Amino acid sequence: MRNTLYRQMVYWIKEYRTWIEVVDDNFYKEYALSRNGYIDYVVARTLVLRAYKAKGTYAKGMTWTVPEHELDKALATYRKQDHTFKQRIKKAAMYLSPRDAEAIILLATHNIVRLELVIPPIQVREKPYYL
Repeated sequence: MRNTLYRQMVYWIKEYRTWIEVVDDNFYKEYALSRNGYIDYVVARTLVLRAYKAKGTYAKGMTWTVPEHELDKALATYRKQDHTFKQRIKKAAMYLSPRDAEAIILLATHNIVRLELVIPPIQVREKPYYL
């Protein structure tokens, strides 16, 4: 995952969180992956999320680690599912929306973590009637 995309996703999670927070977005961890019958060890950037409020079956303090290779697979899947996302993301990472971030995390965690980000509506002030 490109660093700009990763940073934009982390930004949205931090900005619009409701019950899950980003604990660490620069955590590196060693993983054992099976490839062609052999075990490879890789060090990957890992997104660490934590429930700061109890929600459903998840207790306060529950922690999830999402390795970057899972985010990459989720991103590829999401590109195939949402063609508008594919077009937006070609332009720049800033076109990654909070809804996109939610979908990617949901896919990367195998439908376990639902961020439920809350995006406040844009406040439009009306002109006073005397103008």
